[in-house]
Amino acid sequence: MSQQEQVQVTKIFTDYALEKMMDLFHHHDHEVGSQLKKAEPEEYKEYQSTDCITYVLNVLSHAFREMGNDQSAGRAWQLGAHGTRLAKYLVKKHGWKAIYLNPDAVHPRDATADAVRRSEEHTYSSIVALKQHTYYDIPLEYAVQNYCVTPEDHESFQLLNKNKPATQHNEADIASLEQVEFGFGISRGGMHTWLFSKGKVYEVHWNSIGDGLYEATPVRIFPWLSGAIVIPPEQAEHLAASAKLK
Repeated sequence: MSQQEQVQVTKIFTDYALEKMMDLFHHHDHEVGSQLKKAEPEEYKEYQSTDCITYVLNVLSHAFREMGNDQSAGRAWQLGAHGTRLAKYLVKKHGWKAIYLNPDAVHPRDATADAVRRSEEHTYSSIVALKQHTYYDIPLEYAVQNYCVTPEDHESFQLLNKNKPATQHNEADIASLEQVEFGFGISRGGMHTWLFSKGKVYEVHWNSIGDGLYEATPVRIFPWLSGAIVIPPEQAEHLAASAKLK
């Protein structure tokens, strides 16, 4: 055996997290969405319940345990009821880096004539991120914005900000984010949670089973729009310098 073959590759948190994330994504015949099981408990009594935050916690706790950190694995489950608190814990206690996300900070494409106010969060959270460097009390270091801008012929264009011109597309920052291997994401202040790898959002739908239970979506077209991702510290090396908050 050569000296090179004798060298053991040391796994890091990201390696273990990715393995578990993809294992559950591809092998979940034993699981059912939590709301579906709640609605029909007898039919799904042999299935394990899961949902968006359970997916996140299964992956994070597995990776912590594999790293020999049972205490942090347990702490993740304790904080799991509040995705923002879990994200803040990872930033404060484990040095993770938080990134604000927003595909179009001025003209959110979920604005409709009868529900414009619901879209105000996207613009407001962008202002807070840039000025205060926080997202729902999560300390931010980066912002990746304006990577899927709303075209002028879209029905949502200028519904929220009537006098603002079309947003300028920012390719550099999103292209760098798409190189990040693993992250934990939050939308609308923790209303939805998900995992991230190489430009895709991995999520669970709590009212589904089988092929519809898990889904992977390119982050550029993720329908929840604005939010935040926290990533292990070594993953920040992939991010463009222009994404760093100033």
